[in-house]
Amino acid sequence: MLSKPDLPDQCLKNVLSAAYDIAPTALEFLPIGNDSRAWSFRVEAGTTQYFAKLRRGGLKQAALHVSHTLQRLGIKQVVAPLATLAGDLSAPVNAEFSLILYPFVAGRSAWGMPLEPAQWRAWGEIVRAIHDAPVSSQLGKVVEREVFGVKWLSSIALVERALEAGTFKSEAARRVAKIWREQADEIALCKGRYCALGEHLAQQAPLFVICHADIHAANIIISDEADIHIVDWDEALLAPKERDLMFFLGDGHTPQSEAAFLAGYGDCHIDQAAIAYYRYDWTLQEFADYGERVFCASYLGEPDLALALREFEKLFAPDDVVQRAHAAFARIPG
Repeated sequence: MLSKPDLPDQCLKNVLSAAYDIAPTALEFLPIGNDSRAWSFRVEAGTTQYFAKLRRGGLKQAALHVSHTLQRLGIKQVVAPLATLAGDLSAPVNAEFSLILYPFVAGRSAWGMPLEPAQWRAWGEIVRAIHDAPVSSQLGKVVEREVFGVKWLSSIALVERALEAGTFKSEAARRVAKIWREQADEIALCKGRYCALGEHLAQQAPLFVICHADIHAANIIISDEADIHIVDWDEALLAPKERDLMFFLGDGHTPQSEAAFLAGYGDCHIDQAAIAYYRYDWTLQEFADYGERVFCASYLGEPDLALALREFEKLFAPDDVVQRAHAAFARIPG
């Protein structure tokens, strides 16, 4: 998030010392990311750097164990959490927050960064290796499985009840409410197609694989040595491969980039109905997320509320989330 959490730095330093035996010489808040329940820090301990993520509320065990397992299987591009002295993959800070510590990858996000065809091909190879990874019984117990067509409906219902109540505590909330009402028909169309496509896919019973589920360019770090690193496994999921592939197909990349990615990924049948479903799934996730931020998240400051408003407005822009979902729907055969 953009605003620093209401937690003294010394609390984090104490956890780093007690849980990881790390004595921080510097702790820098990083105003990055778009998760309303997570905050990022760069930690220095002598000549070594770490990336620390502070998370509010319950931890998603899949986010910890999927990346840890994939790295143990030899997929070295996966950035996994470091273990505590007790062997855990996170450490409690207090009753409200937990800390997850990672190696620090020096480099740049691939977001808006031109990648060479060889990098797109390598990206495809990495994603295929993730999808081909075996799912152990232990991993299967902690990783959520796709349940088609229902995930975001309760959150959107909560937002719509807040809209009906009409009590808005910020300018961002008032403006989001106005846009939501103006776009009510568009939002209803997205919800209807999401549910219909979800019902169709549930009947097809597609093969489930390990999916990152949020593998857009912002979660790809290109290191100073030009290597690819995949971060932020918070949404890891067992789902059809199209859950990840939708970030590479019809997502604003050039035809040459898509072709290079698919050359690395290898031969496979791509279900266009599944691609469209996940486009609408992503759209409803954005509706629910930004709506909950401005109407329900009392702990967010003005910079984060302003960000939520800007991002919500963009959803309906040309060639953005809503339009790309409709374009994917139009590509379904028959």
